[in-house]
Amino acid sequence: MNASAQHSDLTLLSSHAAHSSATGPSFAAALCGFLSTTVATTMVMFLLSSL
Repeated sequence: MNASAQHSDLTLLSSHAAHSSATGPSFAAALCGFLSTTVATTMVMFLLSSL
């Protein structure tokens, strides 16, 4: 394997690592939104049942 092929492989791996790490915060934000929506819905149900 020549040096240019190794360099392109390393560039591909580093760009893939940057791309995969960029998906982390969006998943955390989606999970946080889901949990907060679930808690808010549960609180509304408890408030309506107490009337």
